[in-house]
Amino acid sequence: MGFVPLSDTISEDKNGLFALPLLYFTPDTRWAAGAAGVYYFKVKPSEAHATQPRVSYIQFLADYTQNKQLDTWASWHVFTQDENYLLKGDVRYRDFPDRFYGIGNDTELSQKEQYSYQLFVLKSLQLKKIKPGFFIGFDYELEYEYNFQYAPNGVLSNGTITGYKGGLGSALGVVSILDTRDNIINPYKGRYAEFSTYFFSPLLKSTFSFQTINATYQQYWQLKPKHILAWQTKARFTFGEVPFLDLSTLGNDDILRGYPKNRFRDKHFFATQLEYRFPLFWRFGGVAFGGVGDVFGPSSTLISSHLKYSIGTGLRFVVDPAERLNIRLDYGYGREGGYFYFVVGESF
Repeated sequence: MGFVPLSDTISEDKNGLFALPLLYFTPDTRWAAGAAGVYYFKVKPSEAHATQPRVSYIQFLADYTQNKQLDTWASWHVFTQDENYLLKGDVRYRDFPDRFYGIGNDTELSQKEQYSYQLFVLKSLQLKKIKPGFFIGFDYELEYEYNFQYAPNGVLSNGTITGYKGGLGSALGVVSILDTRDNIINPYKGRYAEFSTYFFSPLLKSTFSFQTINATYQQYWQLKPKHILAWQTKARFTFGEVPFLDLSTLGNDDILRGYPKNRFRDKHFFATQLEYRFPLFWRFGGVAFGGVGDVFGPSSTLISSHLKYSIGTGLRFVVDPAERLNIRLDYGYGREGGYFYFVVGESF
């Protein structure tokens, strides 16, 4: 184990620790600083001629933002011997001043109100290989949202929004994953599909009773060396007594860049995007992307006049060629203007 040199050759054992100071910018945090790291490794196959498992990783992040937001997070994505099991999960603590714009896909920027809260999350997912690249299993999710503070005379402070005081979320989930990507950090080819459903229930000591259904599909085509066409579609549906922090949201630094994080909230979400990634010179690369989608629910149906679009371009710099780890600078433009994003890792 050691710090990985920035070598353009892929090591034989694929074990190493990559750590770096963290500096990034998003419209939701403004400038943020901290540290991030990834320990990645390969579990040896049971037999010499067996298929080599893909790289596993354990990553951590801690940062503090210009908006006085504290975020600490550790996650893992581990393939066991011969990829018989896939173990995923994360632990997270956030002390997070944020913004609330209301519920629905037609809210205005002028409706913005400030609030803050603290959050603890634990997820632990165990998946069994059914056939190469295909896994099915169970997940347990625990989230505790507390210590809410609101702007005076706002919608949240009047107590009409479900979950305005926070509470405990406890759920069991059923998850299936199809993953044939050649690299889980920055794929050149293959596909990733995930379907899951989670049941938050008072039987599990959950404050609220609701269900989520989640679907993701991603595919990657290598048109020629290092010229990648990437496609992603995501959907999320919620049913029951859904607290506002667990509603489906639109706006982030991954899909539909160009909107502040959680700019729109409602019970359901659907979006799709296409991205073209290409080399420029040395370790620099570029991207162009576009997407469309929206949140919707009983009060705001999915109609063309409300659809949100996103177009943009970006610059990439490879900090770890062996694992294709990039730093990216993106500019995304949507219906309400544009935003810059400076973060570590590809959008999907």
